[in-house]
Amino acid sequence: MKDKIFVFDFDGVVCDSTDECMITSWNTWQKWNGRNLQRRQVVDFTEEEILNFRKLRPRVRGAGEYFILNKILDEKITIDNQNDYELLLANNRENIQKFKILFLSERQIFRAAHPTDWILLHSVYPEVINLLRDLNLQNRLYIATLKDFLSIRMILDYYSVNVEDSKIVDEAKIVSKLDALEKILLLSDTTKEKLIFFDDNVTHLFESFSNGFEVYLTAWSNPIPEYLEQAKIARIPIVRNFEQLNLIINKG
Repeated sequence: MKDKIFVFDFDGVVCDSTDECMITSWNTWQKWNGRNLQRRQVVDFTEEEILNFRKLRPRVRGAGEYFILNKILDEKITIDNQNDYELLLANNRENIQKFKILFLSERQIFRAAHPTDWILLHSVYPEVINLLRDLNLQNRLYIATLKDFLSIRMILDYYSVNVEDSKIVDEAKIVSKLDALEKILLLSDTTKEKLIFFDDNVTHLFESFSNGFEVYLTAWSNPIPEYLEQAKIARIPIVRNFEQLNLIINKG
């Protein structure tokens, strides 16, 4: 009998949330800077704005870091690699939590006023959604994410992935993905060897991998080439497509 437990990150793994994050973070940045401006649709952005946001979006780990992304875009700061990003983050650490609170509030306003429009800004990967449904029915699915709980709940419910609330380990419950996996070990009453974790940001995987968890970097969204190279150097396996994902699931 298959007994593996599968843990999925959300943004970039289950869905592409770039459009929603772009709109919400832009509105939050305007409010942060005292500007009474607001956008509600992707068409409100230029092609250049969308392209520039998409290039940086995969580096963001949690709502607070959209402060860094918008600072980079607004001030035209050059980010050549992860070290550049981490340095900028370290120099602006005092603003991250404040921006996160404002970002989540701005998201809540949009989500409450236009729930379906908000959900449809997230482009789910149908192959992954189908796998989540099957794994959930087998009681083998957990979500570990730095996204907020209600967002995850609404999107999963819309696509009939009726995972229990207790199996969604969100940003309010964890400080890192390693923390999430350790909490899931307790929740699932299983062993480390039986957990498999998928995430599209390699910086989330280093700590878990070095602590003996089986982890995979997913690469079907918009992977930063640097992340793929770092995964290879660290010997973290890469799942490049849904066929490979299916093989891992079926093997487990």
